[in-house]
Amino acid sequence: MVSWSALTAGFAFPECDRCPYVLAVVSLRHRNYPSHIDSEGMRLTFHGVRGSTPCHGEEIRRYGGNTSCVELSIPGDPPLLLDLGTGVRYAGTAHGDVASVNCLLGHLHWDHIQGLPFYSPALRAGTSITIHGPAQSDGRGVGDTLRSVVTPPMFPVSIDEFPAAFEFVDHGDDEFTVGSTMVLSRLVPHIGPTLGYRVSWGGCSVAYISDHQEPLNGEVCSSGVRELCSGVDVLIHDAQYLDADFIGHETWGHCRVDYALRLAESCGVKTLVLFHHDPARDDDALDAVASTAAEWGREHGIAVLTASEGLIIEVTGAG
Repeated sequence: MVSWSALTAGFAFPECDRCPYVLAVVSLRHRNYPSHIDSEGMRLTFHGVRGSTPCHGEEIRRYGGNTSCVELSIPGDPPLLLDLGTGVRYAGTAHGDVASVNCLLGHLHWDHIQGLPFYSPALRAGTSITIHGPAQSDGRGVGDTLRSVVTPPMFPVSIDEFPAAFEFVDHGDDEFTVGSTMVLSRLVPHIGPTLGYRVSWGGCSVAYISDHQEPLNGEVCSSGVRELCSGVDVLIHDAQYLDADFIGHETWGHCRVDYALRLAESCGVKTLVLFHHDPARDDDALDAVASTAAEWGREHGIAVLTASEGLIIEVTGAG
C-alpha cells in the first residue's frame, strides 16, 4: 500500500494498490520548496499547471496561475524541464547556478514558451541549455522558430544575445537519450506539430502529454499516444475542459477530464495527474474536479491527482 501525505493541511490524496512506484506526494504553498528531498528515483516538481494563458487572483491562489512547466529530477543528472511556460521562472530560482539544463518542449504555442526569457540560468554566461522539440510543418526547426519569437520588437533582445549557450534538437517520432534517461517522443494530435514524451529511468516511467485533441470519432487514442501511456507509472495529461466547456471547443486541440480518465484506464496507467487547467477554472471548481476524479480513480484502481503549483511527486522503482 502506498502512503500518500501532504506537508500542508487541506490536501487529501488517494491510496491505490496499482501505483507501487509512487512514494509520496507533497504540496507546498508559497513555493517553500525543500532544499533537499531524499530520493533514489525520479522527482517531479510542478512549477506551472495552467493552459492557454497565465492568470492571477485570489480565486486561483491554491492551484496557481502559471502556464506549463514541470521539472523532472534524476539523481546525478542536470534538471530536465517539461515545457517553458511562465512557471519556468520559479524553476530558475530553485536551480541557482546550475551549469546545464535540458528541456523537452511539447510544442511552440505561447503558453509553453513564454517563460524562457525569464528563466534565470539563461541569463548567466556558462550555462548550457539544450531544448528538444518538434520540427515545424514549414520546415523550420525549434531554434529558428524560437528565434523568430524571442526577438525585437516582440522582446527587447534576441535569444542569441542571451549569455547562456543554447542548443536546439528537432524531433518527430523518435527515441533518444537525455542525460541518463531514455526518451520516447511521439507526435500527438493537437493544433500544429506537437510531441508527447515518455521518460524512462531506473525502472520508472513518466509520460507527459500536455495538449491532446480528444478524438471525435470514438477512438480511444492514436497508436503513438498509446505507446507513450501504456503501463506508465505517472501520466501528466491535458484536462482543460469539462463536458459543458467542450461544447463549441471540440476542435481546439484539447480534451475533457473524462477523456483523460478513460485514456488512463485503457492504457493501464498507474497514476494520472490532471494538468493544463483552463484559466477560467477557479480553485473551488478544481476542488470539485479533483474530488470527483479521485473517487473515479478509487473505483477503477488508478491514483488520480489534480496538479497544483508546488506539487512534488516522488517515483522510485519497485523495492
